[in-house]
Amino acid sequence: MRFASLLMMGVMCFSSAAMSAEKVVGDNNKISLDISVYNRSLALVKDVRKVSLDSGENNIAFEGVAANIKPETAILFGEGIKVLEQNYDYDLLNAENLAAKSVGETVKTVVTNPSNGENVFDKAEIISAGYGRPVLKFNYGVDPDFPGRLVYDKIPSGLRNKPTLVAKLISDKAENKDVSLAYLTNGISWKTNYVVNVADLNKLNMTGWVTINNESGVDYNNAKVQLIAGDVNEVREFRAARPMMLKAASFNAAADDMALAEGASEEELGGYHLYNLPNKTTIKDKQTKQISLIEKNGVKYKKEANISSQLYFNPGSRAEFKQVHPDMYYIINNKEEDNLGFQLPAGIVRFYEKDEGGNLQFIGENSIGHVAKGETMRLRLGNFVNIFANGKITSIEKVSEKPQVQDGTRCKITEKKYLYKAEVSITNSGKNAQEVVYTQNLPMDALVTTFAPHKGTKKQSGVYEWRVNVPADGTEVITFSVTAPHVERVCD
Repeated sequence: MRFASLLMMGVMCFSSAAMSAEKVVGDNNKISLDISVYNRSLALVKDVRKVSLDSGENNIAFEGVAANIKPETAILFGEGIKVLEQNYDYDLLNAENLAAKSVGETVKTVVTNPSNGENVFDKAEIISAGYGRPVLKFNYGVDPDFPGRLVYDKIPSGLRNKPTLVAKLISDKAENKDVSLAYLTNGISWKTNYVVNVADLNKLNMTGWVTINNESGVDYNNAKVQLIAGDVNEVREFRAARPMMLKAASFNAAADDMALAEGASEEELGGYHLYNLPNKTTIKDKQTKQISLIEKNGVKYKKEANISSQLYFNPGSRAEFKQVHPDMYYIINNKEEDNLGFQLPAGIVRFYEKDEGGNLQFIGENSIGHVAKGETMRLRLGNFVNIFANGKITSIEKVSEKPQVQDGTRCKITEKKYLYKAEVSITNSGKNAQEVVYTQNLPMDALVTTFAPHKGTKKQSGVYEWRVNVPADGTEVITFSVTAPHVERVCD
């Protein structure tokens, strides 16, 4: 594929020396490598290499760029250089491409004699090589299905053993220069996994691991890695083929290095969040690597039991539920005073706790989105098996009824009002007291009366909540009454 990126740079004076031979710039020329990895299989690669340039026109081959590069995003720059054009050579050296690039050439053929194991040599012209199946023309005829091997005298031009960015550029003088290549590539992504060890009834220890998956088609050796949390918008373009080669101006810029603190550091970046990993690392192609991101001990938390009532307050609805086990929530405030206060990237949080014998047990998991400082996480892990609730409407009494009226059709409506009395018992058979949050949905315009010792609170229109501390091996009972309207419609 051939392509170019439009680059901006001031005009520089240069001599009109003849173009030199191609200069291969490989890993041994590397000065630094930085990768900024985004959540959605996208990364910004910043690769700086030392290049010996002649005064005037130069051809350089920047070897080892990502196979999944977005070539239209490539920026090649350096002090005292002007880029004239860039090409992305992606035809790699393999058997299929070697045959396709050698159409019209004469090659040696080798067939092994099965009776004695000797090789029989001949010559043939490759007249076609579609779909990796070369068609050969021998002196005796055309063979579309040759069973032997082909031996080539040379490697055709345009084939490379690794993806390469080839650039024609002008240097203002002959010297070793730092040449930087920056580009976006698909195929590399990151995600976060958290391990939480519950230390006691009030505190836990949290460790965050970053998992980086590299499918971009290149190794990143000894690279400084930064992680960007947030969904960066990308314009989806239709590309029927690789972009064609275009003339390119130059770009005069320099990448600023960022100082890293001990341990992973964080900072804001245009509304997103950036994490600097403290140590350089190597990420091989087709490799999944885990790197420690955070470690916080003594983080405060609260365990909460939640029950959503199954009682419905109208004359014909369900009036009882039995043995409902509450949802188990771990509530963590992302605040420094609670020993956290870290911008947490999205990921899966897995909880572990030791049993009485000291053995670590898995107790549940949940996922989080990006959690900012000051936010509260409510993570449901499962259900309490040692806590259950029974509830019922103990009585229903009609307290008023308005006269029947016509509603403008063949139907008549009657407005009635009922008084419901309800009772909910919550039993805790565990060895520790537990706060239970009981939530009751109510009909529109309902009036609620709660009774001591457990007074409910109106949370919003049509929703009441009770917070009850149920002692170990104990039972607490909530009683309340609901006065609610009920409309009956009868048609002839």
